[in-house]
Amino acid sequence: MRRRLIGVGLLAVAGVLAISVPAQAATGLLVVNGVPHQDPARGCYSATSPITVQNFTNSVVLLHAAANCQGPVTAEVNPGRTATAVGSSYFVF
Repeated sequence: MRRRLIGVGLLAVAGVLAISVPAQAATGLLVVNGVPHQDPARGCYSATSPITVQNFTNSVVLLHAAANCQGPVTAEVNPGRTATAVGSSYFVF
């Protein structure tokens, strides 16, 4: 019984640690519709359409047609690239 409790406890701790890992930030400069963002955090951001992204980070940025990074991806902006596309949000990896 004691081994079972220890196993359950270790599993719970592992789950909490997996959830609490901090999000990685992209390194570099991301310019969205003329507004610079230094080392943007990973995540979804809203924007006005059309979205112009100049990606000087080390991460890929996806432009989405709908808010909250929903809908189809309208553009993928790789590091060192610039793109303009219709959309309402973008995701930084």
